Formats: sequence, C-alpha cells, structure tokens
Amino acid sequence: MRPAVFIFSAVVLVVVVSVDSFVPGITFERAIRPSNTRLFKKSGKKKKKPSDNTICVNRAARRNYEVISKLEAGVSLTGTEVKSIRDGKMNIRDGFVRPSKDGRGCTLYNVHIGKHSMSAEYFQHEERRPRPLLVHKEEARKLLQQTEGNPGMTIVPLKAYFNDRNMVKFEIALCKGKDGRDKRQDIKNREAKRETQRMVKNFRVM
Repeated sequence: MRPAVFIFSAVVLVVVVSVDSFVPGITFERAIRPSNTRLFKKSGKKKKKPSDNTICVNRAARRNYEVISKLEAGVSLTGTEVKSIRDGKMNIRDGFVRPSKDGRGCTLYNVHIGKHSMSAEYFQHEERRPRPLLVHKEEARKLLQQTEGNPGMTIVPLKAYFNDRNMVKFEIALCKGKDGRDKRQDIKNREAKRETQRMVKNFRVM
C-alpha cells in the first residue's frame, strides 16, 4: 500500500488516498473544508442581542386597574438615588402620579428608593420623597383633564427602565379601577388562555 499524499490549498484541503490493497488502480479524492480556521471565518460584525434594561415592574397595577393609555416620562433624581436604583433598591408597587393644579407638570409619589450603602448620611436622600416627572405641559394638562372630576381614574407607574442613553425612565399609565367582577373575569380569561396554550403544546408534542 502506497502512503497517503496530503495536498494543502489556499481554499480547501484536498486529501488524495490510494488504496491498492482494496481496489488496485483506483484513487479516492475528497475535498475537506476546515471549519475551525481563520480562513473561512465569516466577515462582518455580529448582531448584538437586545438587552433587557427593565429595572422593576408594577405587577399589581395590571391586576387592580384597567390601562387606558400609556406615556413615557423622565424623572428628576439625585446621585444617591441613581446609585441605589442600579443596585436594585427601587419599588414602585405603591406609587402613583398626580398632576399639578395648574397643569404644568406631574409628580411621582410613594415610590420607595432605598438609601445607598456606600454614601455618607449627609448625602443620603429621603426614601419616599415626591419626585418631579419630566413631561410636556400639554401632556400634563391632558392628564389633569382626564383625572379631575372623574372618579375611579388614576395615574400609576407601570415599570421603570433604562433607555438607550442609560437614563431612568418611567412608563406611566392612565388607569381605571377594577371592581371584583372585573377581577374575576380577568382570572377566568387568564386561566382559559393557559389551558389553551397547554393543549396546543401537548398536541405539538404528540
């Protein structure tokens, strides 16, 4: 049996093997493309996976209120508040928004931001202080008109997150309170949806 001859090419690696012991006079050729070489590495930048910048979510708002409309709003924060938010020390479960009487702005109330552990007491913030929201005057005036004199209408924060510029933003919503009947109906609809998804999943498996 003659020894195998390996020929390296700039494009592919060609292996020529002569097997005289099995079939005399017949040569087998096969082109092998290396997969782990820099020569065949794909060019171009890799797409970055979308990162979830959500800080916290108010799950009780969806359960207790019916969302009418949503709005993105900035917030005025101090240095220690931003540091505490990055450490995950914010809770918006009990928060609510109230427009000013003149309709020039909105204020966020009862949102808890814990104190920063590495800052001195002199620089610390009040954990549940009212925080001004950064909204346009037209939007604040519209929210005032929709909530003033309408019982059951309120404004609550749905979630807090970092935007593309790494700034803290709130998603606030104009909501209407649910009664016991609405809550029971939502529970029935949620259970029916879960049951449907379970049946579809079992059908696909079978």
